[in-house]
Amino acid sequence: MAVAAERQEKRADALYAPLLSANAGHPNGWPVRVIVSSQTEARHNKAVWAPSHLISIRAPGTKLLSMIDLPAGRHLELLFGDATDPDEAEAAKPADIEQAFAFIDTLPQDARLLIHCLRGIGRSTALTLGILARYMEPEDAAAALHGLRPEAKPNRHVTGLCDAALGLKGRLAKQALRFPAKVWKPAKS
Repeated sequence: MAVAAERQEKRADALYAPLLSANAGHPNGWPVRVIVSSQTEARHNKAVWAPSHLISIRAPGTKLLSMIDLPAGRHLELLFGDATDPDEAEAAKPADIEQAFAFIDTLPQDARLLIHCLRGIGRSTALTLGILARYMEPEDAAAALHGLRPEAKPNRHVTGLCDAALGLKGRLAKQALRFPAKVWKPAKS
């Protein structure tokens, strides 16, 4: 039994390869170990991925189906739809981004974070892009997101909220326009 658990732990560690070797920008030095997925992928891979922390993004009035069972302090549920118009009732609000960033600040150094939304394409990738941009330049954050989730199409509104929260003056929003991309090319100078 111990051998199987150790093998599972090694497999999960390989899946959560750190994006940074050192992260002085995070209160606990979290090196950004993250997987981005759909709700279905998260549910089906919960045993293999074995996240220590989870951010679930879902529209108001929907339910999480058979999701990963983690204590409240390790699972942040954000309730907003995939709206791109900030005036829509279900659109993300600045408080959602602030809540996500505050959650990220509590992660221990060895945290393995799973971020998902329904399809794993728009809201979760936009939030991940914002999280990455807290620790690296927007261009590098976009390249890292593409490596994590090549089919990403970050929600423009959520990306804009992250951009504003980070004071990036449109630089992150500009990177989001480069998605989706089958092949990632360096930004033109």
